[in-house]
Amino acid sequence: MLQIEWRQEYSVGVPELDAQHRHMIELLAGLVKFTNSGGVVDPFTALAEVNRYAEEHLQQEEMILSVRGYPDYARHKAEHDDYRKKAAALRARAHKRDFGTEITKFLVEWWKTHILNSDQQYARFFRSQGSNQK
Repeated sequence: MLQIEWRQEYSVGVPELDAQHRHMIELLAGLVKFTNSGGVVDPFTALAEVNRYAEEHLQQEEMILSVRGYPDYARHKAEHDDYRKKAAALRARAHKRDFGTEITKFLVEWWKTHILNSDQQYARFFRSQGSNQK
């Protein structure tokens, strides 16, 4: 069964980004709970907060990476852009059966993988620079 919950290994050592990641995981956990229970609701309504918050977070993260001179910024931003495109393409199919399960699975897997891999790369860079503050 699909699930997600905050774990310490998701921490990137930047308090603001950790708080945002934690909130995103809480939103996704609620979406998973709803999807697993077979709830029926307009998928746009169910995903509106997740989508809004995801965009807010991605923009904030991109700004921090740019300001702090993260050398792999372009690749990281391209990964965010790919996410945006995929999420938009999935939202366009909201009328399809099993839409909720499909997009929930995508969102959970993408965020887990992104935080544990790509975000941990900038966390290592920040640690090597001796600065994890905002």
